[in-house]
Amino acid sequence: MLSQTAVLVLLDASPLCRFAECSLLDRLRGYLGERARITREVERELVRLSARSPFTSLANQLVAGGAAAAKGTWPKCTKPLPDSLKPDFANLLALKRALGEHEWTHAGEIATVLMAEYRSADLVLIDDRWGVSLARGRGLQVMSTARLAQEMVTTGALTRDDGYRVFDAATPIGVGRDRFEAGLA
Repeated sequence: MLSQTAVLVLLDASPLCRFAECSLLDRLRGYLGERARITREVERELVRLSARSPFTSLANQLVAGGAAAAKGTWPKCTKPLPDSLKPDFANLLALKRALGEHEWTHAGEIATVLMAEYRSADLVLIDDRWGVSLARGRGLQVMSTARLAQEMVTTGALTRDDGYRVFDAATPIGVGRDRFEAGLA
């Protein structure tokens, strides 16, 4: 159970968004607890996304007030990228821009991977294929939101139906229940 045993878990925005749109963010918080961290770049992305209807529960976790007033904000942010990582961050952003993508596309993934490497994180929760490749290329353990949902079902942190809802939200159309059940077996 990779995510259950990880001491430090860095999350990209996608796992938080998938759990939020399924109204299961509190379950994710309960499962990962204080082991979870996000970078400032991911926090900015999540705050921006929290204005959209399926992600409004993100605001309750990320900013003081709402649920955060009683429990504290979650997940906690890492410190800003150290100066030693900024050239690598800028180069990777420039590479993505050169490929015709928006100026800040992948900033969250890049910062998450660089910070995970810097802090020797046990696990990176990320769904973006490019981000997964970047993390694996740097020797980091990676888990997708879909796999995390399956793990949470096997540990009893999510019901089978709730786990499937997150799995289904995190996978392409047509992957389906059979693949979810096969992953549990």
